[in-house]
Amino acid sequence: MEISFTRYRVYRECPWKYKLLFVDGRRIPMTPKSSFGLSLHRALEAWLRGGELSLESLREALNACWLTSGYPDEEAEARWHAKAERALSRFYGEEQSRRARTVAVEKEFIWTSGAHQVRGMIDRIDQGPDGAYELIDYKTGPSVPSVEEVAQDAQLRFYALGAKRALSLSPETLTVDCVAAGARVSAPYDGAGEEALDADIRAAASGVEAAAFAPDTRFCPRCDFKKDCVYSAAK
Repeated sequence: MEISFTRYRVYRECPWKYKLLFVDGRRIPMTPKSSFGLSLHRALEAWLRGGELSLESLREALNACWLTSGYPDEEAEARWHAKAERALSRFYGEEQSRRARTVAVEKEFIWTSGAHQVRGMIDRIDQGPDGAYELIDYKTGPSVPSVEEVAQDAQLRFYALGAKRALSLSPETLTVDCVAAGARVSAPYDGAGEEALDADIRAAASGVEAAAFAPDTRFCPRCDFKKDCVYSAAK
């Protein structure tokens, strides 16, 4: 069984939703928010890989990576595109003051945990002048987390474990870069709880293998399938 963070997160939220997505092949329709976010992620990856780190090249990367699906009409798409341009202009300005160097973009890791393989993709890894590594995850929503929330961010902790187990890299800092909100929030990485996380990832993968897909209705109010799921408590 190969498990990614997305599969792990979905299974821990609701095993039945996992079944709908990854066994039955249900699809979540694109929305302006998801299309916007994916476009920004792809543009930043292309820009950082491209080598020419100018504002103009960043704008070109956005246009090349822009997804047109998910918008109700051209006017709405134009508004979201303008928002993306503003966000990336702010991002570019912030990048000019960074002293760290980027050592990896969309860095994949794979490690074996028990009978399973764990796979992930880290948005970005930077290294500071002191040699310390920083794991960066891009967020494109409007909210900005607290330092405490970043320290406990499930995705970044999953990635930190992957970096240590698969890349022989020990991160000292976890950072959420809120690209659309124009804020970066960092927290020192505390490795306490790594073994428990590893064990829980294995348990989730084993649950998937055993087809243990009992519904968990606690997450129904924010589920993409709440309107037609047979177990939905939020219809």
